[in-house]
Amino acid sequence: MFKKEPHIKALSNLKNSERKKLLQSCKEQTGCSEYSFPTIVVKQTNYKGQHSSGTVYTDENNVPIWFKEKHGELLFPTVYSCWSFPELLPVVLTHGFVIEERIFNGANLMLAGTVPPFDSRCVAATVCGIASRENPSVILAIGVVQLNLPSYESVVGQQGVAVQVMHYLTDGLCQVFKMDLEPPTREPVDDKNDAEELSVNQDTVVNVEDVAEVLNELSVEDVDNFFTRALYYTLTQDSNLELPITASNFISAHVLPNLPPVDPTLVNMKKTSWKKTAKFLKQFEKAGFLQLKGKGDDLVIVGVNKDKQELKNFVPYKTTADTTARKGNTPHSPDVIYSEKYYKPINLGKDFIQRSNLPPKLLYNMSDLRDSLNEYISTNKLVDPRDKKLVLLDDLLHNMINKRKTQDSPRCTSRAQILEPFLHNNFTEYFQIFQDNTPLFKNPIKGSLPHIKIVTEMKIGRKVITRVSNFEFFKINTDQLASDLRRLCSGSTTVGETLTSPKTTEVQVQGSHGKLIIEHLNNKGIPTKWIDYESKLKNKKKRPA
Repeated sequence: MFKKEPHIKALSNLKNSERKKLLQSCKEQTGCSEYSFPTIVVKQTNYKGQHSSGTVYTDENNVPIWFKEKHGELLFPTVYSCWSFPELLPVVLTHGFVIEERIFNGANLMLAGTVPPFDSRCVAATVCGIASRENPSVILAIGVVQLNLPSYESVVGQQGVAVQVMHYLTDGLCQVFKMDLEPPTREPVDDKNDAEELSVNQDTVVNVEDVAEVLNELSVEDVDNFFTRALYYTLTQDSNLELPITASNFISAHVLPNLPPVDPTLVNMKKTSWKKTAKFLKQFEKAGFLQLKGKGDDLVIVGVNKDKQELKNFVPYKTTADTTARKGNTPHSPDVIYSEKYYKPINLGKDFIQRSNLPPKLLYNMSDLRDSLNEYISTNKLVDPRDKKLVLLDDLLHNMINKRKTQDSPRCTSRAQILEPFLHNNFTEYFQIFQDNTPLFKNPIKGSLPHIKIVTEMKIGRKVITRVSNFEFFKINTDQLASDLRRLCSGSTTVGETLTSPKTTEVQVQGSHGKLIIEHLNNKGIPTKWIDYESKLKNKKKRPA
């Protein structure tokens, strides 16, 4: 329903009588007499999407809590309402990968993808929540039941749509309100059990190198284990660790480089049960590993306890820093935003993956594919014996590289000229942006990395302005950018929509300030190569003497 961002109008406060009437309707539909809105103030706005229109209700912080179609009778809570009131809806369980790969891409939930037994309330035409079997208390999507689900004891081989999905986390509704709230995590363990939970027997620990090679999806417990092991490695093996050290430097310069060589989109602090560095460090302080000073998030590590039994029994492993050093690269500075490219195999790319030694997964990075291509060439003895720089193409590589092949298409080509058409013809490109070694998006985004656009031009009336757009991809807040430019450029700013399609938000500031804005974006960690600057002002002609 919200595959793309709907167009919304300005928010307005509901009258007290309307708010009470809406609350009563929500209670009657869900059967939850104890439910109440999260804030006293409730706002509303109209939306218009691709295939529907209606009304969205938000709390006083502009968090969407309910919505309703224009000509429909059902009220739909958002996932955010369900997080604060888990008993609001009956829940249909499915597998985690179904939510990530299907529902989050706009698909409905099919009967074969559900996990029985079903809630007795999940009958046709009722509103339900969708959650993963791994975390059944956290609803990630909302929909309408299409079948009488309690009548099914088994779904193996069954066909049909079980739930028509109306809204899901990260959809257009979440994006248009610029929501970045994370789903709630599992309940914290009791204090008396902290030490036991952290005290993992080395014989039962998952082999981190094996997991790094074959797993595409990791549970919260797996990610917690990676960070726990990285901390153990730092305290026992990292000779560069000097105390005292601030929490941010401790994590970025020591713990993150000492993680096993895993994909940072799968293993990062946001995917742990702690979510934040301060909670991570405080739990290990409570367990006796660290000594901290400071309050809140402003912490300093002043001491460590290397006498803990877990540290004495710790067995080192290959780390991210080892892999990076071996490849001749330097780790990214935690303050700089950087991007990574990923590739999804299509057509003949799938055939190549099956013939290579790469594990089957959804996305691959360039180094994986380049190394696999070189290995394929060596294994199949495709190097020209007379010239090591040339490759004799077999049928598979010939078809992959020559998209529009003819009888004259060469069977021998330079090794340096293979990789680009190999990737372009047989893989779909994706990108992910990282800041502080943490991905900005839940999943990599299809396409090439967008650039921030800055244009200086003269409007009617001979007023010079500078427009900035495409910055929202980098999680730059529109209002904050407008405020910053108003201060830096000493000129008034306005916020509006670009004239391009699809429309995006842009900030305008009076005057020619291209270089100043570029410097400001550089200070935020965005490199100049990601910024396209164009000046449409005509050079002034010099008058003859």
